[in-house]
Amino acid sequence: MSIGTAGGAAPAYVDDDALDAISVSHLPWSLDLGDDRAPTSARWDLGEPWVVGCRIGRMTGRRGRAELRDTPGEYVAVLLVHHGTEYLRQEGRTAEVTAGGAALWDGVRPVECFTASRLDKHTMFVPRALLAAAVPDLDAALVRAIPDSADLRLLHAWLQTATGHEDLEPDTAQRAGRMALDLLNASLARARDGSSGTHAVLLLQVKSFLDANLSDPTLTLDTVAKANAVSLRYLHLLFQGSGETAREYLRRRRLERARQLLTGADLSVTEVAGRCGFDSPSSFSRAYRAHFGMTPREARRED
Repeated sequence: MSIGTAGGAAPAYVDDDALDAISVSHLPWSLDLGDDRAPTSARWDLGEPWVVGCRIGRMTGRRGRAELRDTPGEYVAVLLVHHGTEYLRQEGRTAEVTAGGAALWDGVRPVECFTASRLDKHTMFVPRALLAAAVPDLDAALVRAIPDSADLRLLHAWLQTATGHEDLEPDTAQRAGRMALDLLNASLARARDGSSGTHAVLLLQVKSFLDANLSDPTLTLDTVAKANAVSLRYLHLLFQGSGETAREYLRRRRLERARQLLTGADLSVTEVAGRCGFDSPSSFSRAYRAHFGMTPREARRED
């Protein structure tokens, strides 16, 4: 990232460490900074997405060919403004994002941004393929202010809560990232059709229930449906378009939890299997090998 300064030489209080922190935490940008506020930023990894918190003064930025070439991977960025106003411009569209608002911009295309005064914000970077699979007609949602909704307000509050902790365990961080993505999807669903986003909110509720009951080997989809006051058929419909079935989600989450326990807790393979809802060590070992390409014991030795 090349960083210049609006209006002349860099002020003394904008030190190299602050600029380096912005370079490391964000995708590559070319920025011109004003002299009214020293920029600060911090990054949190939440599983597949990562989130950057940033406070900055007057600023203009651009991502052109050089920055796109230096970007590792393809991402969509979710801008959430807490204080101030940021303007985005990409491929002929302009979005004004004010406090409490949000908008998406595409990390694979040139983009510009501008703010005239102090700005406090979070930016969540989501793998483009992941978001495209969950959001119909993603291109239509880019660089458009996301309408205010309960889901969007929850997303703002959730990211501020999740990023308020510096010592999140990997499993907890992944759960926080999934919840943030579910709230984002609910916000976008509401923006698309003006509905309450009930489908997406209920999916978030069901996933939270599954995450809370991973250790129960007797858990069935009938039980999940009854606990969340939906039919079994509607439970299956909820997961359509999410990239996996309810059963696949439960199996994946159990195996992710098992991997974390194998590498971070002093438990036997049998104990890990029991805590992750598998009815026997042998079924656990087969499922683990099929998912990760190695047995639980091999994973522990590798660690």
